[in-house]
Amino acid sequence: MVRPHLLLVVPAVLLANTASADFYSHRYGGISLLDSELSGFCSQVQSFVSNLNSEEQQASARQCKEQGTGWKLYSGWQWTPFLAVEADLRQNPDSSIRFDVSNPALPHLGVHDRVSNRMGNLFFVGHLPVSGNGLSVFGKLGGGFWLSQITERQEGEVILQVRMEDDSLQEVVAPVSAKLSENDSGFHWGYGAGISYRHRNNWTLRAEWEVFPEVGSDKLRAEYDVQTTSLGWSFHF
Repeated sequence: MVRPHLLLVVPAVLLANTASADFYSHRYGGISLLDSELSGFCSQVQSFVSNLNSEEQQASARQCKEQGTGWKLYSGWQWTPFLAVEADLRQNPDSSIRFDVSNPALPHLGVHDRVSNRMGNLFFVGHLPVSGNGLSVFGKLGGGFWLSQITERQEGEVILQVRMEDDSLQEVVAPVSAKLSENDSGFHWGYGAGISYRHRNNWTLRAEWEVFPEVGSDKLRAEYDVQTTSLGWSFHF
């Protein structure tokens, strides 16, 4: 009598043989369009704005953005039906916050902070062929570096004490306009999963979901998780 667990081996072996028969080792390069959420950015920067409040100063957030579209370029080498290594360079959507500050010296100050983010990654990718027609599901694990820049624009009015010719002091309202920027970088890890379709060993279409925890820093107003869904196309060479 054949044991039940041995019966499970037969379809697995047939699947592996079918995938190997239709597979050839190849390198690939492609592009993906990203739909990303910088989860946690708005909650943290709104907390930052709230902490600016005091008995003599009022601060309030007007608008915050932590979602948008981006892109990535990727390249890799799949040397078996089940394993590949892949690198990518991506531009995530900008995040931003607008808030107002007022105090006795500043009747009004509008602040607009915009944070741009780029990432480079290296992944190990595991594929599980679904059938012999080029369809497979995959998971990926890896990490890389992030590089971000915060740009702050300030527009408003300031009250200045001006000494007059008769040696008296007079308050004068003057416009304020400034632009500041600062860079920061760091390392991160990430993981993801997806489904791909390989067409006649020429090109591959794929959809995937990825997560990169703890990107950003206090210098950039917030540390957040990048959560991305994407649709990509790659050619084989």
